[in-house]
Amino acid sequence: MKIVDIVNRTVPPQPWVEGEKIPWNEPGFSERMLKEHLSQDHNAASRRFDIVHRQVDYLERMAGGLNGDLKVLDLACGPGLHSLDFARRGHSTYGIDFSPASIAWAKSSATEESLSSEFVHGDVRNTAFGTEFDLAMLLFGEIDVFSAEDVSLIVRKVRAALNTGGALMLEPHEPGNVRANFETTPSWSSHTLGLFSERPHMLLEEGFWHDDVQMAVKRWYVLDVETGEVTPYSQTVVQHTKDDLVQMVEAEGFTVSEAPGGWSAGNEDGPPEFYPLIAIAK
Repeated sequence: MKIVDIVNRTVPPQPWVEGEKIPWNEPGFSERMLKEHLSQDHNAASRRFDIVHRQVDYLERMAGGLNGDLKVLDLACGPGLHSLDFARRGHSTYGIDFSPASIAWAKSSATEESLSSEFVHGDVRNTAFGTEFDLAMLLFGEIDVFSAEDVSLIVRKVRAALNTGGALMLEPHEPGNVRANFETTPSWSSHTLGLFSERPHMLLEEGFWHDDVQMAVKRWYVLDVETGEVTPYSQTVVQHTKDDLVQMVEAEGFTVSEAPGGWSAGNEDGPPEFYPLIAIAK
């Protein structure tokens, strides 16, 4: 791709056409993102360790696993922070993520600490989950990067993996936050090293909102300052309403229940960005 292709780009981009998500599975991007996952300076990639610990407290109580006997399925687990915290309490965990560096770090941490945690590199849509889990979770707005069809597929797979009475914890964006976070005016910045490239580059980004389908499309263009080559990335994010999510989840063999209070989303000083949605397997 060349600079002229940016000038001649389609505006607005259509959902899903230019790509589904940022390049989590690229080795270099994955390594750079891992540093952000493990940073304790922000909650941009993963929650800080203290927040993860409070969330595991909540999930453990909600799933009735205070005796250390839960079997936990952690979808889009990143570097496995929740899984590792559960395992330190005596539970067994199984995590799946698209990022090779995150999975490698999670595996290494589990081995070093002799924890009952297994991690698999893969896409949750086509990776086997296993069976007889007591708790499954898909946190941090990850449910919103999937189409309605993929949401139904993932939830169906979770139901097959859970014991009857097991719990599924989802954490969608609060209404309006997808548009607020991903609809942005065009902007650019320059970097000697950044998340999208380890070489000096300019980063151009823009975000669009499609009101008719309640989806945002975010674009990034990475311009290598030495070669002039442009690498494009795109991500589509869906603003699922709570009613739609409840209907999709319950159609796959769950009953959505009221989430108990006390969920810590990591932004206690501002309006909530996500909300807990709990479903019980019938």
